[in-house]
Amino acid sequence: MSFSGLVGGVRGLLDEAEIRPFLVAFGIGILGLALTVSWVVTYVREH
Repeated sequence: MSFSGLVGGVRGLLDEAEIRPFLVAFGIGILGLALTVSWVVTYVREH
């Protein structure tokens, strides 16, 4: 989901569409990426 959010955000920026949907898609991508990284770091620490 994080990858699709980032790709959607970049595509929205390239299409020069309205800025709000771009920010939402990009925000979802960043949030998903942050959650994934935090999960991996926690998993590595515990194992």
